[in-house]
This record gives sequence, C-alpha cells and structure tokens, in this order.
Amino acid sequence: MDNNKEQSIEREMINACTVGKFEIVNKYIESYDINKFLCDGWTPLLYAAFNAQVNVIEYLINNGADVNKHKDGYTPLMALCNSIKETTEQRIKCLTALIEAGANPNANNKQRQTLLMYACMSQEPEFITELVKYIKNINAYDNRKQTALMYATIANKPEVVKILIENAADVTLTDLNGLTVYDVASMKGYDKILSLLNLDEEVAINTYKIFKVYEWKHMFPSLLNIDNETVDPDVYTILYGMNLEKYTHIFQGISLKTFLTLTENDLIHLGLDINAHRIQFIECLHKFHRKKWSIQSIGAINKSLPYTLYNGIASLGILSKQIAVIGSSFRYIKNSLLKVNSGDIYLTTERISNYEQELKKVQGTLSILKNELMQIKALSKRVEKENDIGIPATYIRPKKRNINWPMCLSITLIAGIYISKTIYIQKLICC
Repeated sequence: MDNNKEQSIEREMINACTVGKFEIVNKYIESYDINKFLCDGWTPLLYAAFNAQVNVIEYLINNGADVNKHKDGYTPLMALCNSIKETTEQRIKCLTALIEAGANPNANNKQRQTLLMYACMSQEPEFITELVKYIKNINAYDNRKQTALMYATIANKPEVVKILIENAADVTLTDLNGLTVYDVASMKGYDKILSLLNLDEEVAINTYKIFKVYEWKHMFPSLLNIDNETVDPDVYTILYGMNLEKYTHIFQGISLKTFLTLTENDLIHLGLDINAHRIQFIECLHKFHRKKWSIQSIGAINKSLPYTLYNGIASLGILSKQIAVIGSSFRYIKNSLLKVNSGDIYLTTERISNYEQELKKVQGTLSILKNELMQIKALSKRVEKENDIGIPATYIRPKKRNINWPMCLSITLIAGIYISKTIYIQKLICC
C-alpha cells in the first residue's frame, strides 16, 4: 500500500475516533494494530480520549487498546484532562472508564506534568472532585516546581483551588522563582483566590490533653481509662509519625486498640473530612500492621543485673501493650479479609504459599512472646521469694483507761505458773 492511501485510511480513522463512527473504527482494527501511532502522531485511544468519546474509548479498550500507551509521556488520561470537548458528565464517564481499565492516574510527562495539572487548567470543579480521589500526591510538582495548586491559581480557578486545599494541597510550597500561590494570586490580583489563601486568618484552636503515666497500672492498656477529653499517649505518637498530629483532638477518648482498627468510615464519622488525609491515615495504618514484629520491642532483660519489682511491672506492662497491638493487627487483617470477601478474588498457588509462610512466622513470633512471658513469670516468683519478710507483727492497739480483764487474768495466770514452778524447782534443789 502506498503512503498516500495509508495516510488517507489513518485520517479517516482519526475522524472516526473524534466523532464516534463505530463502523470505521471496527473496520480499521480488523486490519491494523489498534495501538499504532497514526499519521499525526497519536494512537486511536489518544484521539478518542481528547474528544471525550466514551463509547469509542470503551470499544477500543474492549478490543485491546493500551490505556497507558503515550506520546512523549502524554497519556490518554492527560489528553482527556486537557480536553474541553463534550459535557463534564461525559468526561467524567471517560475518566472512570480509563481508570477502571488500568490507566495510571499518577503518571507524568517529560516535563513532569501530571494529569491533575492539566485538569486544573481545563476542567470544571465536578471533574476535579472526581479526579482527586485517585491522586496519591496532590503536591507533586513539574520541572519548574509548580504544583497543581499553582496551575489552578494561574488559571484563576478559585473553586478548583478550594477543592485542592480541602484535599491537603500545600499553600506554602514555592516554585523555581521562589513564589508561592499567594504571591502569584497577589501579583495577578485574583481576590477570590487570595481570600482562600489568606494565611493570616484566625484558626480555631483545638484543645486536648495527653494522658500522663503516673501509676504502675497506667502501663497496662486494659487498666487505662481514657476520658473524652484525653488522648492516649501511644495514639498521639502514632499520629505524629503519620504527620497527622493536627487531628489529635478528634481521637480523644479512643483507646490504642480501637485506634489501630479504625476504618475509613470511622474516620469520616470522627470528622477527618479531607479525603487525602484519610487515605494517608489508612496507608500509614496498613504499613504499621505490616511492619515486622521484633523481640526488641519488649526490651531485653539482663538477668545478671538486679531486677526490681518495678522492672518486673514495667516489663509486664510492655508485654501487655505488645499483646494488645498484635491483637489489633489480627482484627485489622480479619476486617480487611471480610471487606474483600464479597469480591471475586483468585489467589495463585505461589501467593497461597507465601501467606502460609507468613502465618508460620506469626506463630513463631507468638511462641517467642509466650516464652518471654514465662520468663517474666519465673522472675516475678523469684523476686517475690527474695523479698519475702514473713508474716508481719501483730498489731497492738494503744493502751486504754478501761481495765482489760482478759489480759489481767492472763498475766495473773502466767505469773502464778511462774511462781509455782520456781518454788517447785527450789524444793527439788533443796532435796
């Protein structure tokens, strides 16, 4: 086939993907590679995505179109996010179809631009709201260090800026010129965006108190009573590690065991209303439960050194907390399994084998923990024996003015016995 005829066929295919002519699309894919770059440099799916032709997109996907095949890093999802064709509703349907087919919503091109950046310049708030559900790093930046929030600010889209801020976009980041979004909005005179970025606005202060350990029983989770105005110290520590300590106040009155099994619905109910932060919390909690347990977590006991009663109580408290954490991890795993049980899940023999190995490791860990508990028990008995001072002395009451007749009679009787024995012994000596 000569080049002119081939180009003619390809241009016909481009037009078909643009306006949705299925008979031409079907005829083309019967004879040609569906993922071929056409004469103008894009694949059929790129053209269909840019023109928001949801039916053509689905048809191409069902016939083997690669949803991540790109032109210099420019993917079908980017083409869609950069489009203003058709209605917002139709573009959202295209977005859903592509992502469900495996399109990467966190890809970037050669300039490190993301599809969220493209969307912030072109799309309506409804589209952005749907898109951010799939974005892992809302603060990603391009090779000029400009974030999606900066793109939305430059495009003067206050409603989009508001959505990004609600989803944890950082307003303090700077680009290569050292400018923040506030600087950009100020220079351009975008008053609506400036009102959203007003860093001097008073922020409500959430008050709470961290529970302090004062008594030995505070070392044991089951004996720890956290009131509704107090935060468990371990809960605060984990939140700090998640970089979510600003939400500490909403976890008042929640025990460590409950905290470690929270679900996304629980977080919404508690008031963690920023979607990106909920995702961050769930991901960090997942990492926490997946972290390998170490024997060092309960502290090493040097049996050659003196071991006090306080040391014993502290060790038991640490062990009690570790057992509570392991119990929470088991409940977390159980809840996760129940959640996916309704889905159609297939596990390969290799993965089943891997799970079995992991379960054996858990059994080994529990065995180690049991041995340590037995050692603590033996040490506690030794401490009890070495510190035994016997039965305490009988308590003697203060002397009273009233005559204690039983006591007097007892003394008289003892004195009489003593005198009689003395006289009797003297008689024996004399004889």
